[in-house]
Amino acid sequence: MKVFKFLPPYKKDGKTNFPQTVNRTGVYIIKENGVIVYVGFSGYNLYKTMYRHFQSWHHKTQEVISYKSHMRSSDYLVRVIYCTPKQAAALEKALIKKHKPRDNEMKYRIIKMPFVERNYIETVEDIYQETDIYGGLPY
Repeated sequence: MKVFKFLPPYKKDGKTNFPQTVNRTGVYIIKENGVIVYVGFSGYNLYKTMYRHFQSWHHKTQEVISYKSHMRSSDYLVRVIYCTPKQAAALEKALIKKHKPRDNEMKYRIIKMPFVERNYIETVEDIYQETDIYGGLPY
């Protein structure tokens, strides 16, 4: 796993801060004004999945969580964690279960986490604690 520090989704010039996430898999954590509000994962294109939250979009079968209308009034930060699709799915569940982000409400109500997935919380905490470059734990 590779963990990045929290950064704004866009640079001051309007370019994205995470262009290297195209066609990568992993988990992303979104903070709004310093509070974790959403945890998500992508098993195919982290860039596209993550940046949808900062655009206007609609989906017939999926709930849409968009922060586009709040971009001027709120400060957003994003952390990316590269991992395999299987690890990403389990890590997303573990982080949702632990933090209960506001905008993951439906997901954390229905997640039933097997014991083996709980190890991912400890794994991520170990990664954060092993190095100071990532800015420490987000909680």
